[in-house]
Amino acid sequence: MKTQVKQVALGLWFFSLFSTSLAQNVTIDIATERGLMSRNISSKIVAIGSPYIDKNFQPVLITQHKDKVYSARYNAYNGEMEVKINDKKIIALDNIADLEVLFTFSNKKYRTISYITKNENSKRGFLVVISENNNYTLLKEENVQFYEKVKAASSYHKDKPANFKRGNDNYYLKLSDKTIFIPLKKKDLLKVFPDKANELKSFIKKNKLNPKNEEELIKIIKYIYTLKTKKPMD
Repeated sequence: MKTQVKQVALGLWFFSLFSTSLAQNVTIDIATERGLMSRNISSKIVAIGSPYIDKNFQPVLITQHKDKVYSARYNAYNGEMEVKINDKKIIALDNIADLEVLFTFSNKKYRTISYITKNENSKRGFLVVISENNNYTLLKEENVQFYEKVKAASSYHKDKPANFKRGNDNYYLKLSDKTIFIPLKKKDLLKVFPDKANELKSFIKKNKLNPKNEEELIKIIKYIYTLKTKKPMD
């Protein structure tokens, strides 16, 4: 009887040891453990310039996971928010999820949004929150373009290497559950709000505002909302 008890105890000890060893050797995705919806980052492209708005990782707070400060950077070419989990692991947040990422040093806020592009295509990704109140949100899509390598036309010329260049950013206005493209040319902007075009044109002219200037665009958007609601804004 004593021998059987010893055998059972010894068996339990070996099972416990094996389970502990197995648990230690299982690779656990820390991002998944934290509840972050994530995927692998896109393959690196060798080129002059950078696909990033800032290639350095900066501290961020992810609204849905406030228990930890992460390090992140935004790849504007791929539209990926890269998060550094540790020295060997970088993941891209899945923009299908409703996420808000705040860069704490600059106070710059990114938010996942579904929107309609200039070409009237549906898209979802990380947009920068420029201005917002309880009624509307002005957003910015940061843009980096990639240009393929161009071979020399002759032996007298040199190849032009592949390169990344910062492109023009796009702006969007979110009202209720709809997010629309905001053109920065005055005549095109007026076409977006045809019923308020005359008043808007007068306001822009009187105050000498240029929609291509972000601070002045904010003033224009505030005025547009005032016209639509006929009441003071925050």
